[in-house]
Amino acid sequence: MRMAELSQRSGVPIPTIRYYQREGLLHQGQLTSPNQAVYDDAHVRRLSLIRAMVEVGEMPIAAVKALFRHLEAKDADEYTTLGLVQYALVRDPPADTDLATQSETVDRLLTELGWQVRPDNPARRLLASALATLDRLGQQDLLGLLTPYAAAAHELAETEVPLALDRQGLDQRAEAVIIIGVLGDAILSALRKLAQEDVTTRALSSPNGPPGGA
Repeated sequence: MRMAELSQRSGVPIPTIRYYQREGLLHQGQLTSPNQAVYDDAHVRRLSLIRAMVEVGEMPIAAVKALFRHLEAKDADEYTTLGLVQYALVRDPPADTDLATQSETVDRLLTELGWQVRPDNPARRLLASALATLDRLGQQDLLGLLTPYAAAAHELAETEVPLALDRQGLDQRAEAVIIIGVLGDAILSALRKLAQEDVTTRALSSPNGPPGGA
């Protein structure tokens, strides 16, 4: 297919496709002349993956580029590569925040749970940053949610991880990690908000029903 068809099938404007190519996120097409190239379904699939990360996951281009670098590092073993791909999906918390106390809380929690998590997992710092924000807001009582959150997260992981590992080959497994990480977060967040409205409506027994209801 030509660039115009690639744009139409992927839903990505041609200037954006060119930008992704310049940034090394999308491999070049096969040249048929000095100024013409053809593309295949692999380009459509890669663009769909990029869109999921950028538009749904709101990942910066630099983070997407780093993720693909990890994925293409064929000298790394599968466990390391999949770990680096997952780590690249974690957004960075503010770097100027002192998280020593909250990091100790996270360490204790993981020890109590018996989870096998590497010290360099960036989600440790992300969780510590969230706990620091609770402290600043004076909402320490919400720390009681940590245990049920952890239980729910682990139950989900026990379903999600096998789905990813059932894929054949490193590339397919890594893609599943990305999709579950990005779209899974979006789906879970949406369902959680819908569930919260349901529980709130039932608890308050509103005679008018939920906001915006018929």
